[in-house]
Amino acid sequence: MMYLEMILEIFSFHWALRFKEVFLNVLIRHAFSKYLIVLALLLFNSTAMATSHFYKIGFVNTARVLKEAPQARRVEEQLKAEFEPREAQLKEKRQEILDIEEQLKSIDNSISATTRRKLERQIRLKVSQLKFLEQEFREDKNLRRNEEIRELQQVIAGVLKQLGDSGTYDLILTEGVSYVSDQIDITAEIVDMLKLQAEPVEITQ
Repeated sequence: MMYLEMILEIFSFHWALRFKEVFLNVLIRHAFSKYLIVLALLLFNSTAMATSHFYKIGFVNTARVLKEAPQARRVEEQLKAEFEPREAQLKEKRQEILDIEEQLKSIDNSISATTRRKLERQIRLKVSQLKFLEQEFREDKNLRRNEEIRELQQVIAGVLKQLGDSGTYDLILTEGVSYVSDQIDITAEIVDMLKLQAEPVEITQ
């Protein structure tokens, strides 16, 4: 009888341990499944929140804007009017050199070597002066063009900011983009906005 009681006690002890192990495994699985469900719900909610607002992106080709905008054409007209007198002077000096060269060619070999050297020296001097004036002309004109372009870029930046502040676009890109689809290219829209800004100025002129 004592052996039977011991066997039953041992059996009940092992059964209790087994029950405890199974119970704990069920709890763990249930908790893990519950954790997965909660995690899936959180991910679903975050995805739904992210997709609830579609971010709109636009791209502007500034080189095209600087070419097609009426403000850019006005800059070129201003520069042409400003530098036209100097360009006319350069043209006159080029013609002077050509005239001396033609004079030297038309003179026969009877002229003295001193006279010929004098004309040749005069040509070299005028050519050297012309090169200096042409370089100075290009540098001054490029400097003025860059100044005007910087001002125009500020105008373009103002239009982009106005478009962004209106809430139409969340992000507007300009440079450093490898590929742009036609769906997000808003260059034509920016050019049209610049045209509208330029209309009052053109009317007053």
